[in-house]
Amino acid sequence: MRFGICASFRDILPLPAIAFDYLEENVQRFLVPEQPQAIFEALLTEARTLPIPIETANVLIPSNLPLVTTPTQRTDMVRMERYIKTVLQRAEQVGIRVIVFGSGGARACPPGYDHLDAVQQIGNHLATWSEWARDYGVQFVLEPLRYEETNILNTVAESGALVTQLASSGARLLIDTYHMACNQEAPATITPYLSLLAHVHVAEKQDRAAPGTHGEDLRPYFSVLRQGGYDQRISIECNWHDFPSQVNHAIAALKEQWQGSAS
Repeated sequence: MRFGICASFRDILPLPAIAFDYLEENVQRFLVPEQPQAIFEALLTEARTLPIPIETANVLIPSNLPLVTTPTQRTDMVRMERYIKTVLQRAEQVGIRVIVFGSGGARACPPGYDHLDAVQQIGNHLATWSEWARDYGVQFVLEPLRYEETNILNTVAESGALVTQLASSGARLLIDTYHMACNQEAPATITPYLSLLAHVHVAEKQDRAAPGTHGEDLRPYFSVLRQGGYDQRISIECNWHDFPSQVNHAIAALKEQWQGSAS
């Protein structure tokens, strides 16, 4: 199992000690898909001074690139293809292997529009991106999001059902304990989709805090993951209040709970 955090690489550079295995960066901030290659190259040169790899990335699609086409809203397919292919090319340069597709604003279903059709459109995009991603050694994972962040593909069951349909494309599923807790989803809802699971995010429900802050027990989720043989990556995606002093404690708390879930 590899344990990482979601943060800017610039937040990592000053740390005197690093207790995690990898970093999860931000697509829009780090891969800058709509900026010139030279700007990205400068960021990459700086990031390569890190002692750990950048293996995953999130915050994929900006909200001003809507993914659901309706009679009153258009998806700019030319922009989207250029955007995604740039993301993939730059991810390959970095060594990023997993890209998280959350993007609640971009994928939202417009009011009054057919929900099932919107899900189908999102699925078509994800399948196409995943087929392109094979050439770059990258995998897209669909993230179920809490109801407060989007109105579509909120639950593990709904998102897992879509990924099941798209599995041949290479698309996979992410679970986030924070979103699950906010949506009141039991850890057992993960079980039917364990074979499709390729990434995990964690945070405590209260304040979306780092593990170990309020003592929330994440072991019920981890027990389900262990039962399914999950052994890939777990990233802390949380609100940091004092990042330098919190981060290694949070990783220690996460590892302790992971180990404790084995019993």
